[in-house]
Amino acid sequence: MNRFTILTLGCFSRNRYWGEEDAKSYRRALCTSTLIETPQGARILVDPAVSGAALAQVLDERCGLRPEAVDYVYVTHRHGDHYMGMADLPRAVWLAAPGNAGEIRRALPQHAKRIFAAGAEIVTGIRVLPLPGHTPGLAGLLFASEDGMVAVAGDSVMTRDFFKDRRGYYNSADFAASARSIDLLMEKADIVVPGHGNYFLTHRRAQ
Repeated sequence: MNRFTILTLGCFSRNRYWGEEDAKSYRRALCTSTLIETPQGARILVDPAVSGAALAQVLDERCGLRPEAVDYVYVTHRHGDHYMGMADLPRAVWLAAPGNAGEIRRALPQHAKRIFAAGAEIVTGIRVLPLPGHTPGLAGLLFASEDGMVAVAGDSVMTRDFFKDRRGYYNSADFAASARSIDLLMEKADIVVPGHGNYFLTHRRAQ
């Protein structure tokens, strides 16, 4: 079965569930980064949050791998904290959410020719799942694991608190679309890996 490993556990600049204001930044932002490994041996790194030596270190510490072992990089949306380490994975195919690929190319003109819009699947069984709201073109990944269906959701969900309240983050482009995307995750996934927190269970089977 497919398996996933959290490489970097995200944090974010402001959290209304801690009594913080949306209009003020309190700390740095770091996205959650995930490595997916398929039974066929493909390795997909989603939203590389750190770069250079830090990326090599986290791959070694969490998976015993070197950057050259990553086959695909997938970026869920256009915000820069989600593709920090992409250029440090030179052997990988660089893919982005279809609706945001053009904007990521424009943000990284020196790498534009290497960045491709993902198709319906990254590899067999790793499906691209549109989850608009935070940005119009955001798309996560959905796949089966031994523990159920997993969605690596990017910033369509910031943390479990935002998921429970069907709430987008303060800088979401469309809050109604964010709520609909969270509803879709509740329908499709047993486990959600959010954009800036630890993974959690949706308990969809109990409903």
